[in-house]
Amino acid sequence: MLYRKWGSEKDEVVNYTSSIDSDKEIMEEVKLTMKAHIISLYLSGYIKKETTKKILAALNEFKEISQGYEDVHEALEDFLLKNVGEEAGWIGLGRSRNDHVATALRLKLRNKLIELLTEINSLRKTLLDKAKEHITTIFPSYTHLQLAQPTTFAHYLTYIEEELASRWEIIFFTLKLVNRSPLGSGAIVGTNVKIDREKEAELLGFDDIVYNTLSATSSRADIITTISELTVLMVVLSRIAEDLIFFSSNKLLKLPDSHVSTSSLMPQKRNPVTMEILRAKASESIGILTSLLSIYKGLPTGYNLDLQEMNKYYWLAVNYTISSIRVLESLFSQIQVNKVNIDESSLATDDAELLSINKKVPYRSAYFEIAKKVREGSYKSTLKIEDSINMKAVIGSPNFDLITNLIKSRETKLEEDEKEIEAYKLKIISKVGELQVIENGIEE
Repeated sequence: MLYRKWGSEKDEVVNYTSSIDSDKEIMEEVKLTMKAHIISLYLSGYIKKETTKKILAALNEFKEISQGYEDVHEALEDFLLKNVGEEAGWIGLGRSRNDHVATALRLKLRNKLIELLTEINSLRKTLLDKAKEHITTIFPSYTHLQLAQPTTFAHYLTYIEEELASRWEIIFFTLKLVNRSPLGSGAIVGTNVKIDREKEAELLGFDDIVYNTLSATSSRADIITTISELTVLMVVLSRIAEDLIFFSSNKLLKLPDSHVSTSSLMPQKRNPVTMEILRAKASESIGILTSLLSIYKGLPTGYNLDLQEMNKYYWLAVNYTISSIRVLESLFSQIQVNKVNIDESSLATDDAELLSINKKVPYRSAYFEIAKKVREGSYKSTLKIEDSINMKAVIGSPNFDLITNLIKSRETKLEEDEKEIEAYKLKIISKVGELQVIENGIEE
């Protein structure tokens, strides 16, 4: 132990309060944050080049967090002191674990969100490619889980893509909130050290800084907002999973062999196991968000160790979401649509509308006339399913021509989003590259 000078390392308190296990998730980001701090001290004239060189070399050798420390920050500083000597003590100047962990969390979440946004786009592309194959593939639609009207499988797929596109926009917005730097804020009110916070932020690829040092060190609202949006996305995905379970159980779809399992007793079973797990992960995500909100709601302003207990939940939520997106992409890329015979009663709405339009009678009168025939069992439609779909006149309907145009417009939007996230990623890489250039110059 480096900081704790009371009690003993054998006390139960050490293990009880230690965050070593969850800190493994952010070790590389903690190192990067420390690197930016060291270089900032050097650029500001507080430490000499030779000292900076020694500390950076030792920092790059830090590979493992040993047990017996409060957290990764203490373990890292002790490692530097042991490998560099007293000179490494300069790293404590103008630095607190409070601003360093807040920075590392945002760096880690930033990378995870970029990965997630890229995966969402990959799934969107799979959906649109599959939709082009099924523009004329007849498929039932449901309300209240009862047969509604005929549609197409392309219509269903583009519904999912549009849902994902909306989530993508909001998550990208939260990425920009997250990508602001708390570094240089010290423990709570800043520091007497003249650290250029904006330069530190630039070197770490941040868009801006969290200005108020209280907010920078003790707020987790941006991160909670992000987890909240990921939970909404998981709930959306859970509804899709439920659809796929229902569709496959009713022989409308055949799920890929890799996404089903059989029974230990009944050899004919094709259980939709990946979709069942996805539903469960969505429920867990709701629980994770509830845990975060419950921990956070009663905390006084300023850093409290309760915040440490929130960290593990961030990565659970993000990893659940990324893996669920990947599973759905795998499923939709291999899914098969079975030939469906749709009950002609699903055409009753079309006949009622046509009766109203052609006979110039109020729709409700036409509705009651058709409904009477349906109840009596005398209803017979003169339409074909394809006619029903092609008569749909409004944008967003499954009309073959309209859905073709919709797919093209959605592909254009997807291309724009792909370029946007790629440009954003490259901008970050370029900024962090400057940090590496400075480090290389010090090492020469």
